[in-house]
Amino acid sequence: MALYYGCSVFVTKGKFKGRIGYFDDDEVDEHDQHIGFVSIGHPLYSREYEIPMDSLREITTEDLYKRQGDIQKKMFEMKYLKTKISEKSKVDLLTEFIYIESLFSDKYFKARFMSEGTGKKIFISHSSLDKPMARLLATDLVEAGHCPWLDEWQIKIGESIPGSISNALMDSDFVLVLLSKNSLESLWVEQEWQSKYWDEINEKKVKILPVLLEDCKIPELLKTKKYADFRDDYEKGLRELLISLEYWR
Repeated sequence: MALYYGCSVFVTKGKFKGRIGYFDDDEVDEHDQHIGFVSIGHPLYSREYEIPMDSLREITTEDLYKRQGDIQKKMFEMKYLKTKISEKSKVDLLTEFIYIESLFSDKYFKARFMSEGTGKKIFISHSSLDKPMARLLATDLVEAGHCPWLDEWQIKIGESIPGSISNALMDSDFVLVLLSKNSLESLWVEQEWQSKYWDEINEKKVKILPVLLEDCKIPELLKTKKYADFRDDYEKGLRELLISLEYWR
């Protein structure tokens, strides 16, 4: 896919591998190499670098999520483990982190408040400890045209939490069960997917779609189901899930 000026990019290889920046322009240099001019971070605050075009691609939500975590880890190491880093590198990290926060917030805001999907109604059953992954998945489902139900998006102040969840479960086409060690210890998650499981049996239609986030003991009633595998490759797991959502009409 061709990049357009002003888009956000992910660096796939070379010195800046794994970094996220702003694509400003491109040209062919004196060595006939096609290079892009990329600010690693927000273009108003960060330095611009020359990076080969074959090392650049558009970002995904997962890129933002992972890079955000990487930078947070480095910041923790700098503050608490006293890891040495140059002032230049520290500034680059901070400006990149601010840029990622703004991009992620923009995607999340649009998914939550400005999108009206016409696809499947999808209840996301998850442990509160897996909330970051639930948000990430909900954002990508909205961008794919679906209508995910996430508790923090839909339940308003003063509303009955059990009542809202019950209504959402009844109204949903599918329940995504985010399987992890955290969710296996959650009675809420267990009750949510089991309530839809009996609809699946009675209607003889697939209603429960397991999503495996990490190695864990899969509940007995879900062991015969194929799961979307998000353990090592988020994008592959997402593709499998979206294909299945189109198949189970």
